[in-house]
Amino acid sequence: MMRCTTKSMESISKDLSFKSLYWSQPGSSLLHIGVHGSNLTCFHPVGDVRPFHSKGPSKNICFILGYCSGLILIFVHGCFCVANPVTKKFRFLDYPMLQTKKSIGFAVDKIDESTQRFKIVCITEAAASNPSETMYGFHINAGNSWKISKTKITCISSDLMRDMKPVYFQEGLYWLRSDGNIITFNPKTEKARLIPTKLNHQAGAKLLLGADDNHLTLISATEEMIYVYSLENIFTDPKWILTRQIKNEPVHEIMLSCWYVEAFDGRHVLVRAKDEIEDVIYGYDLKANMWEVMGLLPGWCDAGRDLYQFKPSWYPVIGLQNQNNSFRSEREVSIEVIMELIHGHFRT
Repeated sequence: MMRCTTKSMESISKDLSFKSLYWSQPGSSLLHIGVHGSNLTCFHPVGDVRPFHSKGPSKNICFILGYCSGLILIFVHGCFCVANPVTKKFRFLDYPMLQTKKSIGFAVDKIDESTQRFKIVCITEAAASNPSETMYGFHINAGNSWKISKTKITCISSDLMRDMKPVYFQEGLYWLRSDGNIITFNPKTEKARLIPTKLNHQAGAKLLLGADDNHLTLISATEEMIYVYSLENIFTDPKWILTRQIKNEPVHEIMLSCWYVEAFDGRHVLVRAKDEIEDVIYGYDLKANMWEVMGLLPGWCDAGRDLYQFKPSWYPVIGLQNQNNSFRSEREVSIEVIMELIHGHFRT
């Protein structure tokens, strides 16, 4: 009987859906790197506040530009790289036109029950015939080559929000602008539109665009309070509706040198609080209604971090390839260092 049970468990553990579901509950691991690039990456496995960092600096400065459905988007040595750390498969994509990190969107979809595909989208800005307007365009790569979408959208000029990553939600990429409006682009249909919204937030509040299971979300944080908004009626009469108010305990109760709202995955709002002694990532669990320490940052960490809430995926991804063990370039070694840092915590 025990032999049968063990055999059944071995069969279950090899099932991709089971593994992805098992490791995605109940929270996320943390992956972060310096905003200006670094040759050292830091990782906190779910439930472990200790920082693990890559073994030795990589040969190249790396940027982590995005995360989606178990895949990470890295920029290294003039190239994009899409990588799945738990399967250790990756793909390099040349793109010589990278100007700002905020222009890059990363999308991952399931095309059937067992296969994923990815797309990278770069939003471009150009002057329109009307001096007060901007024309947005889109470059797309689905793993083979770059193409320029025929889709263009022209609207009153406003900068994309500084240091704000685009969000992928329900088959669309969303860029928040300084005027509160949102540019959205569907990589599959290549349709784009401007979503008119108004930001009702206090002056000086720190903002973060995110998403939960059903809505785009906006986090607006002051030293005293954190406000969580959901975007309702997104295609008809879009409005930000206040859904939660949270006392910002990590910031409000401590004298800090700096603090940041780092991430939101639909359940945990992450706040980084740094004083003269400690550099800590706190998470507020919206279901448990409580703060907890999610990660302790080592002293060598930069003030600014690109931080992602990481959940693994074992699904095959179209276009990703195995490592070439016979010959590895410097950029491949740099990617391998990041993948190995994460891979070691998800061996089954």
